[in-house]
Amino acid sequence: MKEKNIAAEIANLTFRLLSNCQLKEKRLSDQLNLTVSEFRVLRNFGSALHLNIKKLTERMQLSASRLTRILDGLEKKHIIVRSVDSRDRRSIVITLTEIGKSITNTLQNKYIEIHEEILKDIPSKDQESVQKGLQQLLQSLETWLETS
Repeated sequence: MKEKNIAAEIANLTFRLLSNCQLKEKRLSDQLNLTVSEFRVLRNFGSALHLNIKKLTERMQLSASRLTRILDGLEKKHIIVRSVDSRDRRSIVITLTEIGKSITNTLQNKYIEIHEEILKDIPSKDQESVQKGLQQLLQSLETWLETS
């Protein structure tokens, strides 16, 4: 019974965490004059300067037409450019412009700052345990997704 109660509490916590993370994304995307979808596309770049559209579609679980509309918005804002992949002419590559690099860098820095602020409410001695717990939960979730 204890395991079922823990599972129920984790289910509730992850739902609330997802909701709060979505609010966090909305606030940050508003600050950067982006839609939440544009924000999420840019978060997928990480430190990369180029992304393959097909891989991005799969990673974000979006239809090709939905991703195209998001990319159209980013292109109009001069954040990305699309081009044919020189190694595979059937593939399209998204590349960050100088504006895109700057916004993505700002986004990454602000994202870290937000999490530093959030961590201030957690005692220093507990922060590593929280990180390890989140890593274990993520790993278990990814394993479940791969095998289910």
